[in-house]
Amino acid sequence: MYENDEYILMDGEKRARVHPTNGVIKGCPLSPLLFPLYINDMGREISEGIEGAVTGDRVNCVSHMLYADDLGLTTNDPGEMQTMLNKLRTYAEKKGLTVNTAKSEVVHFNSNSVSPLQNPFTYDGVVLPEKDRFKYLGLLLDRRMNPKIAEEHAVRPYMAAQSRISEFAKNHDLKSRPHAMLWFYFACIVRCIGLCHYYQGEHNNSEPKREKTKD
Repeated sequence: MYENDEYILMDGEKRARVHPTNGVIKGCPLSPLLFPLYINDMGREISEGIEGAVTGDRVNCVSHMLYADDLGLTTNDPGEMQTMLNKLRTYAEKKGLTVNTAKSEVVHFNSNSVSPLQNPFTYDGVVLPEKDRFKYLGLLLDRRMNPKIAEEHAVRPYMAAQSRISEFAKNHDLKSRPHAMLWFYFACIVRCIGLCHYYQGEHNNSEPKREKTKD
């Protein structure tokens, strides 16, 4: 569908014409739809036969979380985690995808152990580093699931965003247009608050001895 298509890359005064040969084009309205369709079967293939990590109700389990190209794997069984990583490698090779191991980390949630694993998790021969915390969709989560860490991390960008929104509203006379102002605040602020509330709910439902692992 991109045959004979081209776009211009800009870097300051530099310009370059690019003819795409694979992937999706940034800025194309279809790109956000095409990529999820292409990887729609990922979750099913990597989680087949996997129980995953228990949730707050101790009935439902979650083996993975996928948002666009951001993938998180969760389980209570280290063996299952390595199995999912191996399946992910096979899937990526089949689909022509590349996993950025430099941005892949392991976190043991609600675990008293901080010592390295005897058998660390690997992806395609690369050992994945263990961390005490990681950032997921803008939220900073630590292995103790302490909500204060996420809250403190979110306060500064939240206040900065609120300041920029107020300045934008003033410059574009939105304060005299309450409906536009309400929509603008909802689009920029309310969604961020919703993510924080979601994390708080997950923290309240967590069991103190439960262990999860995230890639």
